[in-house]
Order: sequence, then structure tokens, then C-alpha cells
Amino acid sequence: MLLVLCDIDDLGALNVARRARLRGVDVLVLTVQALSFAVRRSHRLDDRGSRTEITLADGRTVRDRDLTAVLNRLPGAPADAWQRAAPSERHYAVAELHAFTLSWLSALTCPVRNRPAPDCLAGPVRHPVVGLAAALASGLSCPPGYLRATSEADPASAILLAAARAAGPSGRGVHVVAIDGVIITPQVPDAVHVGVRRFAAAMAADRALLGVDFVVGDDGWWFAGAGPLADLTSHPAVADRVLDVLGCVPATIPATVPAAAVPEGVAS
Repeated sequence: MLLVLCDIDDLGALNVARRARLRGVDVLVLTVQALSFAVRRSHRLDDRGSRTEITLADGRTVRDRDLTAVLNRLPGAPADAWQRAAPSERHYAVAELHAFTLSWLSALTCPVRNRPAPDCLAGPVRHPVVGLAAALASGLSCPPGYLRATSEADPASAILLAAARAAGPSGRGVHVVAIDGVIITPQVPDAVHVGVRRFAAAMAADRALLGVDFVVGDDGWWFAGAGPLADLTSHPAVADRVLDVLGCVPATIPATVPAAAVPEGVAS
């Protein structure tokens, strides 16, 4: 079973699930909201490996042994059920649920995109300034600019604004999607392909989904930031490529069975 973990309004993840069902793949979409209200969680680690079971509010159970692949798009710890708790209890619950999810997804033996990082459950992420330095070292064009501790703009916004200034008045934003360091987005220069592959390796995202932003001007492609929540709706080929990487091979579906007849299996 393919498990898709995402926010309730993550259209890209939902499209990947839809494309998987069209391939005849058994899919469960588990939103962060549904995961938050699970009635039981069990995660055991020993010298034989890990065993995890999560019982959802509707009675279904998610077991790691039943999973063949996972697309992880969790924006944060599944802690919605604790949002009205006292601050001290809420903060404790968030920390515990973050640790549970981090250990669970890190221990899975099936293909996972993206495996969580300690500071971001959605996958590898670095401080924007670290990302800028890695982009420069990878051969991507980086805009000149200054970052001050007293600046009102956050570093990510400052880097984006610097890229827009470098691109000039004709600049346009381009979001590039890379899977395992390979760009899927069409019409990207060869030099950017090479730079993004090096950048993904430097960011420990060479086995992950990565979104890289550029501002494109008359004189080139200027790096404007990156993150693990790539836009999976940016190009029709993205969803199918994600499924290929996860090993979700198309099955033969009888022509008499419409695609809509494939069970949804959505927990929201």
C-alpha cells in the first residue's frame, strides 16, 4: 500500500494519490489532521527492527509491514488534537508527536520520499543562508546582497528580493522540482540541471523531493530559495515521476472498470 501523508489541502499530494489509483495501486491518503486524532499509536524499536501500528479514529489501522512506499508531505507534527490544551501540555504533546513521527518514518524499510529531518518532518531543510551558500558552492547563480541581524525581512524573503533585483524588470519566478537530484521541470538550462544535482547532494536531498526557486532574467537564472515541499502541481509529469521513484508500477486494470471505481481510501 502507498501511504500519502499530507495536509488536508495539499493538492499536489492528492494528485499523486489520484494518479496512483489510476495505476491500480492501493493508496491511503492520511492527512495530518486525521493522524492527529489517532486513538492509538504504538512504535517499538529493538534489535529486530521497528514495528509501528497506528489506529485511526475510524477504526482502520496503519501498519508499517503493510506499506510498500510512502510519500511524506507532513507540514508539522500531527498535534491538532492538542490545539486547545494548556500551553505547557500542548508544547509537550507537539514534541512527543514530532519525535514519534520522526522515528516512525526514519525506520521504515520501504521507499520513502521524503524521510523526515529532526528540524522538519517534511524532509531535509536548512537555514536559508546555509542554502544560499550551498547553492553558490554548487555553481548556481546567486544574487549579491546583504543580510543584517537588524533587518525586518526574514532571510528567505531577503534572498528572494535579491534574486528579483538581480534578474531585473523582466524577471519571472520559476519553481523547479527535483527528485533525487534530477530535475523534472521542462525547459531548464543544462547548467541549472548540473547545479541542482550538486545542490541536492549538498543539502542531503539527493534521495528526496526538493523544490528550488529561481528568478529568471535576461542574463540568467538566479537562485531564490529551496525547500522540501516541492510544488507537485507545477507540471503534469511530476506526479508520475514521483510514483516511478517510489516503485508504484502501473497494474493492468480491466477496461470495464472505470477509474472512479477504484476505492478512495482517504482518511481526512
